[in-house]
Order: sequence, then structure tokens, then C-alpha cells
Amino acid sequence: MKPILLLTLLLCLLGCKKKDSSDTETTLLALFLLSPSDVVFELGYPGSQNQLQNTALAGKTSGITIKVGGVTATGVSSVGSDTIQFTMPTIPGITENAAVDFVVEKDGAVVHSTKVRYRPLVSWTINQPHSTFRSIDGRDNKSFFQITATTAMHVFNTFGHGSSDLDIHYFTSLNGAMIPFAEKRQTGSEFNRVSLNAGTVYVMVKHISGFGGTYNLQVANSGVVASSSAKLTYSGWTFNLCYDTMGTGPATADTCAVQMAVYSPTRTGRCTYPGDNGLTTRNYYAEGGFANQTTNQTGCLNPGGGSSNEAEAIFITE
Repeated sequence: MKPILLLTLLLCLLGCKKKDSSDTETTLLALFLLSPSDVVFELGYPGSQNQLQNTALAGKTSGITIKVGGVTATGVSSVGSDTIQFTMPTIPGITENAAVDFVVEKDGAVVHSTKVRYRPLVSWTINQPHSTFRSIDGRDNKSFFQITATTAMHVFNTFGHGSSDLDIHYFTSLNGAMIPFAEKRQTGSEFNRVSLNAGTVYVMVKHISGFGGTYNLQVANSGVVASSSAKLTYSGWTFNLCYDTMGTGPATADTCAVQMAVYSPTRTGRCTYPGDNGLTTRNYYAEGGFANQTTNQTGCLNPGGGSSNEAEAIFITE
């Protein structure tokens, strides 16, 4: 059916007389080309529970084996006369959302086969620059990560998606409730801070609206590993400032610690705040060993102190 529709639309685009609704054919063709040819699950990441309904499964949902990307799925059960449930397996070698083979076998024979969308759980390192930009759009609107959190405040930042609105959720067990915590902005970047407990934390980035594209995710719970650094010093002041920006990497050797070493100051605190280009750590230094932590923290978390996006920033004392 789809090849016939596509051919009809192409012929019309090339030869049909344009009328007042001249954009209709183009819109229909665009929607056709954008529609996924595989089954896109609500979740689809390894360990998630998913359901598939198809008339070809009617009366054949018991005693079956499911293989996804060649890997046998677990947790297979019948939840309706033509609907099955299964736990998505881990498919090795896939680090980006991908369409994979989905095969249902009963008594050694294939009773249904299709393509489904597999969404890998990508391990993400916090406080480190990443040059990986992941794809996301309205068709395949989710991607998943896992991080190793500490018992601390963490700040999350997506950026580089100027034509789309993304939100961020987290959950602490593979099929646990997803908690939205970053859904403030519209396009360009999304960020917020959240208090986490030590352990594995799962992260979902979800496309809300706008065009598709790519984005970069950054997470920090302390000072970032910088891809660029710049000092801001004032003679006679009781503290100096230096900025480590995570960026997309690679990490630089000329960090704030290196640049400030010539002044022999004592670092008194760090303010890590999000922005349209990722995470930045503002390092506070005291000359002569004198520290003013209250002033530093106030400047980090309240407007007017020289930082940015103070409501979403985190402050770390030394």
C-alpha cells in the first residue's frame, strides 16, 4: 500500500495542476516519508516491559518465543487474544536508537515478524565533556541513559537543539515511575537541578515539540572537567575567579587549576551552572587563604552575583 501511495504522490507533485491547496500534496508526502516503518514502543529500552498487538497473533499468543535483534526476550506473556508482553533484552553493539528484527515463534515456526524500535540504555559519565550528539524527533521521541549518581545535588543540561523542545525525566528502577524535573524551556536547551541518592539512576530525554535534530546531554554534581578555561582576576580583591567550561571536548590540560596556580590562591568554592552551551563551573579563589563561603554561595545561587541560571545552579564547598 505505501509504495502505491508514494508513487501517486510523486506523480501528482510532478504533473498535477496546482490549485489553492497546492501545498497539500507536499504535506502528505512529507508526513508519509516521516512516518516510521517499524513499531515504536512507548519505552523500548533494555529491561523495559513492552506490548505488541497484531491481528496475526490472534489465537497464537501462548507458548511463544520472542527474539528481538536476534536476542531471546524474557518475561513473555499473553495479555490478550492478539496482544503479547515481553521484557526488552539487551542487544549488543547498538548505541543509538535503531530498528531491529522482531520475530515471534510458536512450535518452532514463525507466526509473526516485523521491525521494532530498540532504544539502548547508554552509560553516561557525569562531570565529563561529551562530543556525542544524539538524534531525537517526533517519530522516535525518547532516548535513555544511565548514570552513577552520588548522594548530592546534580544539574542536567541538554543543548544544541535549537528547533525542538526537550524535557528530562529520571527514574531509579528499570520500570519505575518517571519523574519529570526539567521541562521549563521551549527550544535550544533544557536544564534543571535535582537531588539524587547514590546508585544507578536512569534518565529519559523526551522530544515535546518542534522539528527533529540532535542534542548533547551534560550532567554534573561537582566541578566539571573542562574543555576550555578562562581566569578573571582582580588585583587587591580577596578572591579571584576562573571559569571551567565543559563544552563538547576534548578535555583541556590548561584548566583553571593550572592557570591559577601562579597566584597560589586557595579555592573556596565552585558554582556549576547550566546554559545554552552546556555546563560551566565558576571557581572561587581566596588570596592569602581567606575564604568567604557565604558570599560565594550567595553569588552562585542568587541573581546578581555574576553567575547564570542561578535557580538551577549547584554550589560545592571546598
